[in-house]
Amino acid sequence: MSSLKAVSADSVAPDRSVGALSPFHPVTTSASAASTSAVHCFSVRADLDPGLLPRLLEPFAKRGLWPSKFYSQALSSDLPGQPPEAVIDIQVAGLDCVTSDHIAMQFRGIVGVQSVLTSLRAAAD
Repeated sequence: MSSLKAVSADSVAPDRSVGALSPFHPVTTSASAASTSAVHCFSVRADLDPGLLPRLLEPFAKRGLWPSKFYSQALSSDLPGQPPEAVIDIQVAGLDCVTSDHIAMQFRGIVGVQSVLTSLRAAAD
């Protein structure tokens, strides 16, 4: 017969020290801290559709982020029969690289988006 020791939640004192591991306060390494201080840039080329702009802002709004820069420009097509296009540039600070890649993949799945380019630059002090 095995002996099991019952432990109640009240009997274990939580470690509230600064370096304590917690699922709510993940430990950040210097690499991840550096990536969150950087600015993630997204350049989107898409069909000219007014409903596209709010769909591009949605992933940031869901995360409580405000883009530091948002620029859009309508481009007329020089070729006959080609629909007009839009170029949208978005810059956001406070993302990690994994989240940035995930948002770029979400952008690529939006109907009307033709291409998504991403880059990372150092944040201005």
